[in-house]
Amino acid sequence: MIDMYFFLLKAFFAGILTALSTSLVGVHVVLRRMSFFGDGIAHIAFAAAAVGAVFNASSFFTALLFSILSAILLGYLSQKGVHEDTGVGILFSLSMAIGIILFSVKKQQRSLMSYLFGDILTVSNKDLFFLFLIATLAILFTLIWKDRLIYMTFDKEFLKAMGVRTEVVYYSFLILLAATIVISVRTVGVILVSAFLIVPAASSNLILKDYRKMFCLAPILSISSSIVGITLSIWIDVPVGPIIVVVQSVIFFSMLFLKKGWF
Repeated sequence: MIDMYFFLLKAFFAGILTALSTSLVGVHVVLRRMSFFGDGIAHIAFAAAAVGAVFNASSFFTALLFSILSAILLGYLSQKGVHEDTGVGILFSLSMAIGIILFSVKKQQRSLMSYLFGDILTVSNKDLFFLFLIATLAILFTLIWKDRLIYMTFDKEFLKAMGVRTEVVYYSFLILLAATIVISVRTVGVILVSAFLIVPAASSNLILKDYRKMFCLAPILSISSSIVGITLSIWIDVPVGPIIVVVQSVIFFSMLFLKKGWF
């Protein structure tokens, strides 16, 4: 009984930490229209993890390294006139294909499914540590640099005129985004991590005009969805990640319908 209690407690804790970090980073992703960028980084992480598995290296650290380097490279290309989504589109399908091939060659079907869909109910203490670390970094980044990144989205020249090093802010965000995705993949998988980044922030954006309030509402919606989703998963015996995304989507469409006055 005690073991079951700690098992469920770890799952809820992992869900809350994942929801917190992805929703905070997701506000910037939504406002900067980088949804496809985040999805592409998740697929690059998948291919990198497969490379690590083939060479008997740590899949996690391999994915983290390649994802950060890829995010920086794509960010650099965007600064040189290549749109972020264009660069990601080139790597998106290729990364997915390479990952599936390498996992199949290595005969690691279990690892393949784990990276694709995640498993929040089997998180380890090590996973919780990294989830806590990235959630803490996301909070600190939001407190310190959220205004600069938002202003950079809408008026980059103003920040430059104020003497702000916009490149430092931009690349720091890309590194945080890549790290958040890689760590969250462990709990929700490559397929669903983009929903955690986008849906709560998009729901907040529907009803709020002040972007500062989005940094409060998005985590509330995301954490609530995770708690409800995990509870429903245990109750009706369905996978956790998908049911959380369903709850997030129900909230989004409910807000959309209320805003449009459709019911």
